[in-house]
Amino acid sequence: MSFKQDTENWEDISTKKVLVTGADGMLGNNIVRELVSRGFQVSCFIEKSHDGHTLREMPVQVVKGDICNQGDLEPLFRENDYVIHTAGVTAMWPARSVVAWKINYRAVQLLVKLSKAHQVKRFIHIGTATSFGHGPLHDPGNEQRPYSNHVFGLDYQDTKFRAQEYLLKEYRENNFPVIILNPTYMIGKYDNGNSSNKMILYIFRGKVPGFSPGGKNYVHVKDVAHAAANALTLGREGQCYITGGRNLSYRESFRLIAETLDVRAPAIKMPRFLSVSFGVMQSAVATITGKPPTVSYRMARIGCEECYYSPEKAIRELKMPQTPIEEGIRESIEWFRERGMV
Repeated sequence: MSFKQDTENWEDISTKKVLVTGADGMLGNNIVRELVSRGFQVSCFIEKSHDGHTLREMPVQVVKGDICNQGDLEPLFRENDYVIHTAGVTAMWPARSVVAWKINYRAVQLLVKLSKAHQVKRFIHIGTATSFGHGPLHDPGNEQRPYSNHVFGLDYQDTKFRAQEYLLKEYRENNFPVIILNPTYMIGKYDNGNSSNKMILYIFRGKVPGFSPGGKNYVHVKDVAHAAANALTLGREGQCYITGGRNLSYRESFRLIAETLDVRAPAIKMPRFLSVSFGVMQSAVATITGKPPTVSYRMARIGCEECYYSPEKAIRELKMPQTPIEEGIRESIEWFRERGMV
């Protein structure tokens, strides 16, 4: 199926009806708002235990259900021609998770089945940049770099990679109209405090004493939402797009967060052995108490890596913006203030 490469030319789409799964999550919320601003009719599918209060202010349909239940999903596939699938398990504790395989992999298979049955015109899947190998600043990871994070033994990362491989196979063998977005570390509004903005909250509260030797790529969640909406008409089917922003070491990013929020920056440089030891201790305590650790052993190992990525392809083909990270930092704290969390 061909699409004109023009985000303003929406008449190329026969209808403006889009289904967004996981619509009450941080990214889902931002995608829904972006679509509504462009005049789309949006159906929001959220977990049945969620109240969806962040969606009530918008003119959207909200349906609750189980992402693995065909009966809950099928009516929405009859009504919508496009799907943006953001729902997923992102928790890194415990490292091995049956739930992650159920939600991140098997649910994707069900969504593909329903998309085929109801002739969905384009399926936008939200994956993760970690499905590609990362690299140092002078040679950041891109969409050609093979998956390497299996060495960390995290089902979150493994399930997202397996789902990506499955979707690309569906494109190759059955011409399934999929585009995959691979976000890096997102910051911005509508986080529930348990997602990627948690580190910003910790630094604001002075609960981060130091920084590990690694780094990562940070992106404003609004930019990813903009790219997801653009992907309905832009981009190439069967392709992945790393939707990232700015590469920063943890020292640089923690200092930037602290300066933006006018608080004290974490000052202690933690060498690799100390960072990993701290993760081992936290994991041991979590195993005993049953409470998720702030930093697990595997997370500490990742924190010592230079996990940098290039968003060049998404900028070029999806016309993805590059909003300053400082804006996302400020918006995240404003959001936490509105919710009485700070």
